[in-house]
Amino acid sequence: MGIEEELQWLEHSVGIRALDDRAVIAVSGDDARDWLQGQITNQLEGAKPGDSIYGFVLTLKGRILADVWVLFREAEVWLDVPKLQVDALLERLNRYIIMEDVDLERRDDLHIITAQGPRADAIDGDGWPSDKLGVGGRQWVVVKNDLSGELTRILSQANALGGGEVSDEAWSRAHVLRGRPRFGIDFGVHTYPQESGLTPIAVSFVKGCYIGQETVVMLENRGKAPKVLWRWKIDGSEPPAAGTTIMLGESTVGELTSAVRDGAHSVGLGYLKRGHEPADSTRCTIGGRDAVPTGPVAESPGVRKAAT
Repeated sequence: MGIEEELQWLEHSVGIRALDDRAVIAVSGDDARDWLQGQITNQLEGAKPGDSIYGFVLTLKGRILADVWVLFREAEVWLDVPKLQVDALLERLNRYIIMEDVDLERRDDLHIITAQGPRADAIDGDGWPSDKLGVGGRQWVVVKNDLSGELTRILSQANALGGGEVSDEAWSRAHVLRGRPRFGIDFGVHTYPQESGLTPIAVSFVKGCYIGQETVVMLENRGKAPKVLWRWKIDGSEPPAAGTTIMLGESTVGELTSAVRDGAHSVGLGYLKRGHEPADSTRCTIGGRDAVPTGPVAESPGVRKAAT
């Protein structure tokens, strides 16, 4: 199946993917929900079983330790987190359990399947809303022994809806084309929330206290982030490598985090340093090629539409 067809599934019908890079931490106990409210950047109050909320877990200094989908169940809460950050998250979260009745458990027996696209809600089965590209989506958590059977069941329904399973390449391209950055690729443990461009969907500025909030609020109200993630249109169909510097004349003004082919051009995500916000006529170079900033990630379809 061609990459272009898989991208069409994600845009117009539904694309299915098992998320091997994500893991699950179970949070239980009488104080679990109130305690989580002090750990996650987004508003959790009022959530019901079957609801999901996207947010960040931050360090004390306000940098992103992980992005998290908080999945509400009847008796506990599951955290869908980056697999590579599970140990760091357990250490960080356990540090802030003082007198609360809260238990954390790494659930290596659980796996995540996602359906992304405007027809994702037509697939049946218990799950949670999970819009990862600004086109609509759902996800399911299944035990390891059931993973193959559930994937087959969900794929059968997706095929009937005009969709199918998407590959690594299509998944990566969709994120860049839609302007939806990914943890560990476009942002990570050295990134402030405002730098990622994801605050419209991941951060509440009206909720009570959470770890790292002081820095986030200060950046929002009194200053500017040191850098901000932007979308870029780059000459040439061969995408520049991640880490390629972004130049304005002889000055280094940023760094590319990811790029993919888009017809005769390439598109990418990359940070622009504070003080170099572009004017309408700004033309930079990336890897020696002309590159035009097309807007901050916070205004991209993958973020803006997911926030509505």
